[in-house]
Amino acid sequence: MAATRIWSIKGRLDSVINYVTNPAKTNGSRYTDTELQALTDVIDYAEDGAKTHNKVYVSGINLSPDIARDQMVMTKLQFGKTDKILAYHGYQSFLPGEVTPDVAHEIGIKLAERLWGDRFQVLVTTHLDHEHIHNHFCLNSVSFVDGKKFRGGSKAYWIMRAESDKICAEYGLSVIENPGRGKNYAEWKAEHESRPTVRGQIRDELDEIIKCSYTYEQFWRILKQRGYKIKRDVKYIALKPAFSQRYIRLKSLGENYSKEAIRQRIIATRNGIRILDKPATDYNAWLNKYEPTKLHGFKALYFYYLYLFGKIRKKETPQRISFYMREEIIKFERYQKQFHFLIDNDIETTGQLNDMKQNTEDKIAELTLKRASLYSKPNTKNEIYDINIELKELRSKLQMCNNILEDAKRIQMNYNRALELEEEAERQNKYRNKNQIMR
Repeated sequence: MAATRIWSIKGRLDSVINYVTNPAKTNGSRYTDTELQALTDVIDYAEDGAKTHNKVYVSGINLSPDIARDQMVMTKLQFGKTDKILAYHGYQSFLPGEVTPDVAHEIGIKLAERLWGDRFQVLVTTHLDHEHIHNHFCLNSVSFVDGKKFRGGSKAYWIMRAESDKICAEYGLSVIENPGRGKNYAEWKAEHESRPTVRGQIRDELDEIIKCSYTYEQFWRILKQRGYKIKRDVKYIALKPAFSQRYIRLKSLGENYSKEAIRQRIIATRNGIRILDKPATDYNAWLNKYEPTKLHGFKALYFYYLYLFGKIRKKETPQRISFYMREEIIKFERYQKQFHFLIDNDIETTGQLNDMKQNTEDKIAELTLKRASLYSKPNTKNEIYDINIELKELRSKLQMCNNILEDAKRIQMNYNRALELEEEAERQNKYRNKNQIMR
């Protein structure tokens, strides 16, 4: 099975054009990050030697991989189309163990040739840095044949996916069956890996409301009470929870959430017909290898916060906590990565985090100056490449430090509030039990 995606890359090419057309610069094109901007970023990412096994799996269609930037820029110059969308970045990912790197790259080349090979320049690379082998495509937005621009959007995506599925079938590989138009690849992958999603959160909440609704109209009243905005006077009923930025159609949640299915489930509940629950998933299993008694500071905070997420998803906390934490649960993967970063770097305090941030900033500044001095020297391409790799890792580390400094305050506040809600729920339960005994 190969999952696909394609999106546009925007930016400005003014400085690139000025640089390339400057007659004084006759020693070949050597662009800085600023000059290449978005186009450079996507090509550098696609050609990353650490991901492509030292560039063994890098191919060009209607261009040479070694001078891909130059040729794409020259095509834009030739037809006077150097603004707006610079390129398109495509993605084709295979299941772990489903293909070898050679076969994946061969499929990627075939896909690019069939879709775009007659009119566009394409860089095809195969990345091996994850368990799942995947192809990247950098597609010039301007045709080298007639200068017309490539038309992206949803139509391009569906054409790409259909052709990808066709080629996969030719190679005897599986394809995604009935994926549903309301679900993008990122969401499909998150659900496949049992990670929380907006739609998953909505489905969980609808399940709870159906269980406590006696009539269909009561179901909608409870939904509104929980902060949902609802569009019922339209062809397709749509919901917008407080933790989502857009409306989501009921039909996109699955066959159990259509208007008629919800009616029937409410009737079944009212008549005492019990629908067997799915086997419970232990969402905290991955945390078992850590001993909370040995964790302190940031590490302990993140451990207990992520443990709380697991309890919420298993419905082991009062409903008020689940309601309060809905939006946070969607950020589970972000917090999980931060927790691993803190563990790997043995960071417990704000002081330690700030020290790492400062050291990283100093190293970035040092390498940036060193790289700038190399641009005017001959035979420094490999050294510049190594510096770029190191800078990418350092910037990722710096971003992680900034994210933790920003998120930790909110995490502490939310965790304290969740504990207060849990204690309040326990007090209310004790009070109700006491009254029942007295009666």
